[in-house]
Order: sequence, then structure tokens, then C-alpha cells
Amino acid sequence: MTTHPERVATPRSPGLPENRERPSVSTAVRELQIALLECRVAALEQQLEAEREKRQAVVDRYERLLAER
Repeated sequence: MTTHPERVATPRSPGLPENRERPSVSTAVRELQIALLECRVAALEQQLEAEREKRQAVVDRYERLLAER
């Protein structure tokens, strides 16, 4: 953990270099992981929306049946 005289202590990840430069491979891997997670989130959002539409269709059909009585 790095401390600064006028700031709160901030945790540092072990094993990371002290300077800000990181190998481009790890940056590329990180960017790929982010892209994969974004794709997974997008797919889950699409599934959620499809389920909402199916549920709404069931509610609409039920309401039509009640109205026809």
C-alpha cells in the first residue's frame, strides 16, 4: 500500500511494475477481456429484453381473454 502525506492510503497490486508502462501484450489481453465482457453483457441484455417481450405478450393475451368474457 502506498501512502501520500496529504492523501488516503491507496492499495497497489502486487507484482505490477512501479512505473506506469506495462507490456503491450498485457494491455491487449486486458482489452480483449473487456471486449468479451461487453459482448456477454450485450447478449444478456438481448435475452432479458426478449424475455420481457414474451412476458408482455402473455399479459396482453390474458387481458384480451378477460376482455372477451
